[in-house]
Amino acid sequence: MTNQTPNFYALLIGIDFYFPHELPDGRYKNLRGCVQDINHIETYLKTTFNLTPDQIIKLTATAYENPNQPKEPPDILPTYENIVAKLKEITAKAQPQDRVYIHYSGHGGRAKTIFESLKGFGGLDEALVPTDIGQPNSRYLRDLEFAKLLEEMVEKELVVTLVLDSCHSGGATREMSGDDRIRGEGFIDTTPRPRDSLVASLQELAQNWQTATENSRNITVVNGLLPEPKGYTLIAACREHEFAYEKVFEGTERNGALTYFLLKALRQHGTEISVEDVFDKISNQVHKEFVRQTPMLMGETDRTFFGGQSVGASRKVPVMKVDINKNRVQLQMGQASGIKKGAKFDIFKFRTRDFKDSENRIATAKVVELGASDCWAEVTQLFGFRTINNKLAEGMLEIGSPAVYLGPGLKQIRKVRLLLPDPLPQFPGVHNVASLSHSIETQKQEVEGHRWIEFCSETETDENVDYFVALNSEGEYGILDANKEPLKNLIFPIRIDEPEATARLINRLIHVARYETIWELDNEDAFAPLNGKLKVELVKSVKREQIVLNADGKVPILEEGEENVTLVIRNDSHLTLNITMLDLQEDFSIVKSYPKKADYECLAPEKEINRKLNISLPENYREGVEVIKVFATVDATNFQLLELPALDQPRPGVGDKKPTNALEQLLTAVVDEENPKRKITVVTDASEEWTTEKLEVVVKKSRV
Repeated sequence: MTNQTPNFYALLIGIDFYFPHELPDGRYKNLRGCVQDINHIETYLKTTFNLTPDQIIKLTATAYENPNQPKEPPDILPTYENIVAKLKEITAKAQPQDRVYIHYSGHGGRAKTIFESLKGFGGLDEALVPTDIGQPNSRYLRDLEFAKLLEEMVEKELVVTLVLDSCHSGGATREMSGDDRIRGEGFIDTTPRPRDSLVASLQELAQNWQTATENSRNITVVNGLLPEPKGYTLIAACREHEFAYEKVFEGTERNGALTYFLLKALRQHGTEISVEDVFDKISNQVHKEFVRQTPMLMGETDRTFFGGQSVGASRKVPVMKVDINKNRVQLQMGQASGIKKGAKFDIFKFRTRDFKDSENRIATAKVVELGASDCWAEVTQLFGFRTINNKLAEGMLEIGSPAVYLGPGLKQIRKVRLLLPDPLPQFPGVHNVASLSHSIETQKQEVEGHRWIEFCSETETDENVDYFVALNSEGEYGILDANKEPLKNLIFPIRIDEPEATARLINRLIHVARYETIWELDNEDAFAPLNGKLKVELVKSVKREQIVLNADGKVPILEEGEENVTLVIRNDSHLTLNITMLDLQEDFSIVKSYPKKADYECLAPEKEINRKLNISLPENYREGVEVIKVFATVDATNFQLLELPALDQPRPGVGDKKPTNALEQLLTAVVDEENPKRKITVVTDASEEWTTEKLEVVVKKSRV
């Protein structure tokens, strides 16, 4: 038991009894587990924190033998007036940094709006449903009012945790059969009700709502009831159009699924469990019990559940299910987060936060089946267990165990294989064609940057090869890709009898390796906050209509000199970003093309840059593929490090400029001529504050 905590306040609301009254479109039926939810929460808080009676406010309505009257006296019933008064009371007496816990178990509902100026005629208000809503003159606690009450707590710097064990947005459309019951009804209440508010004036409430939702094009709304939580933590029982269930879990007593599993996790793991850990634990248990109920976590998640201390931001996803028979786990991350088949995760013991601590690592798993918001990953390696073929056994992994995404990294060193024709032809000036492999490998050691390429051994399979060097019957070297197709844009072969042909070939391989490494440079951190926030479109004006040429992943085909083509770069984040554009040109050069006279251009949130494109081809090219690569960063960053001259031209070194941030350190490593790595990991420090998008364009010579 902890010492008394005077800076902890709780408001607990449980409504089983709803006054009987047929509304125009239905009525709110009684529930049977809400008051028991609240009683259990109260007992837990008193026992755990030794709270005094003035620190816990409880409003309940219990259904018992009288069908027309709840068990409790009027002063503790969860009416609109009492709920508003108690929320204001806690805000008034709590001091900055005091912790406030609010738990609501009951119906959620929808009603005709009283905010027509904001929502329009016929709009709806989402609401918590007080016990006396069956009476025509009673009022809902509406979305704008609830948001304002919470905002007042945040403004006073209270540490607020809110749990809503109810349906919202009218998610329940029917009563389920069996012993399970839903905390919401599907109708819209059109009953004329009082239009004033005890929270604030309607104008003030509307203004507060607009302020809370402005500057957010993709505002996340908690099932319509609340704006995206800012300054407080919210766990809601279900998503929009889902159900919040209650049932008998133990003995004969009913409980809400969210509340039941929440208390179970808190009793098992203690008060210092993080918000994310407790959510990872309970959300999967709830969803496993009821497939049509998926809890939501929003707001401040980088602290312990009751707000006692910060635990730092987390970069993990939870294990949702463990399938021992198929030796795999289900993870709460999918295609929507950019995950692809083959992605790897390290899985750690439950509640691990230091993911550099290998002692807590349990397994490595590879994604084999991909969904929109989840995936199945097959366990490929277990740590600390004696098993046959790394097979899972009962008890090895817990639901809620954290899985950490292992990015594929950025490959610099490329494998090369020489393909000689059979039979070997004879070429003038070349004494021994059969010895070419040895002479090329010997020459490689003398070329600056030679560590970027390695020749494959005879035992290595073609699967490990990045480039093939082919020698044709005309005595010309060509460079092929991993599929043995000629590299795009490489139109000038090297003859075997040219002066320094071998050194030129090695230099080309190094140059192409650097070019393609920069082409592949991406922030593949699945948790990177800016990924998806940078939009790059190629737009052409056709008969006064704007056509997006690269829509749906299409590769535009343009003619040299084509006009009316504009590159649109849009910032969909809430931050001001620094924009830099590189052109990866057909002659294997890389040029910083925008902005011309500065390292970057600032782009405000929800704004865009429009830039006319100059469509051209290098000399001697009839067709080629140009890549436009746009970078967005929070910090000032120098991308001139990535520039390259055209193929066969001397490559400049990095110079003496020292990196000024984590991303520049990464870029310096990417272009290091003498110390390339087999895999550069985009570490957390570098991935937090940048993103990039690329656009490929086929450019052809004009037919005129």
